[in-house]
Amino acid sequence: MKKKLNSCAGFSLVEMLCAVAVLMLLTMMVNTGLSVAMKTYYALTAEAETQLLLNSLTNAIAGELRYAHETKTAGSSGALESYNGGRALTLKDGQVYVDDKELLPKEKDGKWGGAYKNGEYQVKSMTITPTIETDDENNPTGCYFTLNLEVVCKNTGASAEAKDVVIRCLNPPKKEGTSP
Repeated sequence: MKKKLNSCAGFSLVEMLCAVAVLMLLTMMVNTGLSVAMKTYYALTAEAETQLLLNSLTNAIAGELRYAHETKTAGSSGALESYNGGRALTLKDGQVYVDDKELLPKEKDGKWGGAYKNGEYQVKSMTITPTIETDDENNPTGCYFTLNLEVVCKNTGASAEAKDVVIRCLNPPKKEGTSP
């Protein structure tokens, strides 16, 4: 029994403290790497979701305007004021509305927040400009809308922009008026 107690097998206090210090250093390095990876993941996810919202809004607005008629423009800017006998696309609180109804609705149970993720993603700017095409005799032959749209993520600052998106109107313009 005395032989076993006098044996020097095992770790000394200094060796144990060095091992703990090395382990703490490795843990700090892994923690730093993981936090950088998570920040990058969140930034890339925000950018992708911003682009997805931009594409969804562009498609939804195109669906609305493709069959437009009786278009009215706003003053000297020439921006779209109303279409189809009074319908209007408006930008309010960072969301696009059609006659006070959300163009991309919120999720019913509110768990995920719908297209705008409970206000995390917002439409920063939207302009729609109608254009009439004419022939040589100044008779209207067709029309189209030019859409400019910008979507941003409030938390990360990621943004996506659609410039000069052309939406063809399928309804022929009236010969007497200048509206599509």
